[in-house]
Amino acid sequence: MIGAIKRAWANFRGFDLTGSTVPPMDGPLRPNAKLDGFPVLLKLDDVDNLTAAGGRILCSVGADLLTLSEDGSAQGLSVASTETLGGTITAIAASGDLVAVAIEGEGIRLEGQGPARLLEAGRRNRACVTALAFADSGTLFVAVGSDRHPAREWKRDLMTKTAAGSVWRVDLDTGAAVEIASGLAFPAGIAVSGGRVFVSEAWRHRVVAMGADGSGRRTVLDRLPAYPGRIVPAAGGGFWLAMFAPRNPLVEFVLKEDAYRERMIGTIEPDYWIAPSLVTGRSFLEPIQGGARKKLNMLKPWSPTWSTGLVVRCGDDMAMLRSYQSRADGEVHGVTSICETGGRLLAGAKGSGRIVAIDEPAETT
Repeated sequence: MIGAIKRAWANFRGFDLTGSTVPPMDGPLRPNAKLDGFPVLLKLDDVDNLTAAGGRILCSVGADLLTLSEDGSAQGLSVASTETLGGTITAIAASGDLVAVAIEGEGIRLEGQGPARLLEAGRRNRACVTALAFADSGTLFVAVGSDRHPAREWKRDLMTKTAAGSVWRVDLDTGAAVEIASGLAFPAGIAVSGGRVFVSEAWRHRVVAMGADGSGRRTVLDRLPAYPGRIVPAAGGGFWLAMFAPRNPLVEFVLKEDAYRERMIGTIEPDYWIAPSLVTGRSFLEPIQGGARKKLNMLKPWSPTWSTGLVVRCGDDMAMLRSYQSRADGEVHGVTSICETGGRLLAGAKGSGRIVAIDEPAETT
C-alpha cells in the first residue's frame, strides 16, 4: 500500500523511482563546442597515453610507443620515432628522466635508471593497469582498473557491475608493491599532489583523495554526468581531468535490469551494447538512431549520445572551474589522455583519433 502511494505521488510530481537520473551538464560543465574549435595537431587512430617526458611528447597506439615532434609549423605534430613493445600499452607516466610504461600482460617497464626493467612485484592484474603517477624518483603509484578484466574490456567491467580495482604504491629501488586501496570501481586516472593521491573512480562517477598509505580516503568530486578518466596536475595549480564518455539515463536503467543486461552481454557484440562508447556514428547497428539523433538529416548537437569530448579544469581541491567539450555532432570524442607541455594543453581523443591543442590563456586557481 505504501509503495503504491509512493509511486502515485512520484508519477504526479515527476520523480524518478528507477535511480536512472543523470546529473545535468550545468555550471562549469555547461555544454559548449570549444574542443572542436581548437587546432588539430595530428590525426592518429587509437591515440592514447599522451605524456610529456622531458623535452619529448610520448603517446601510444596499440603496442607502439611513439615519440612526437614539431612538424615544422607551430600548429602541427609528426611521429619522430616508433618502438613496438610486446603488448598493448595501457598507461605511461614520466618524471624527469624516468618513464614508466604499462604493457598488457607483461607488467610495467621502467626506463631511466640504467637498463630498462620490468616491475613484477605484487599481485596486480598486469592486463589492466589503467594509470601511473610518480610521487618522486623512488615511488610510483599504479592504478589497476579491474582484477577480472583487461583494460580493453572496460565496457564489460562496467556492464557486469564489477568493483575490483585497486591502487598500489611501488618502491622503485626494491620493486616492493603495497596495495593502498581496493574494491574500487575501475580507477581510470591517478595523480599525486601535495602529499595526497587523487584517483578517478569511473563507475562511481567520482574522484577520491587519500594519503600515500591509503589513509583518510574521501570523495572530493562526486555525482559527475560523465565517466572520469586520467588526471594530470596543471602547471598553474590544480588539475586537468579527462572524462572519456558521458553517462546516459538508458545505460543507468539497463544497469538495473539484470536479466536484460546479462542477455545483452551474452548475445550481442560489445560495440552494439547499450553502453557508453569512445566514438559513435560508425554503424547503423548502434543504439539510438533515427529521430532521436537527427532532424532534416542533420545530427542534433543536443541529441542523446554515447560518446562526447570532455576536458575539465579543476582547482586544488578538485572543484570544477571550466570545461572544454565536443558535443554529439563534434569530431573530438573519447578524450582518454591529456598532457601539458610548451605552455599549452594537448588532448588525445582516442575515439576520434585526434590530438588537439587547447591554446586558451592559462588561468591560475
